[in-house]
Amino acid sequence: MRLLPEILERWNISEADLIYLAENDKLRLSVRVFGVPMEFGDVEETANGQPMRIPWERVHHSGLLDLHARDVYQLFRCGEIKLSQFRVPRADYAAVREEAAPVLVLSGAL
Repeated sequence: MRLLPEILERWNISEADLIYLAENDKLRLSVRVFGVPMEFGDVEETANGQPMRIPWERVHHSGLLDLHARDVYQLFRCGEIKLSQFRVPRADYAAVREEAAPVLVLSGAL
């Protein structure tokens, strides 16, 4: 099932326009995952100014995960991409845990 063509038709925009908006962080594209081992947390700055991850949840996540703009660019160039980092509104970072394989995202699964 391809939802992207339905959205393009409903919004009356071209795929190129949608890709432009997503690549420039004006629109977020998401993928649905099921049972992916994830870590969610916040990022704090250390005394020397380096970012440090502070995890606060480790779960098997099912639901939507937003793609970073840089990943959208790569996804539409290749048609697929393996991702370990996502964006979520409730955390500074969302990462596939180290022991798990990255999530394969296909452009048709958005």
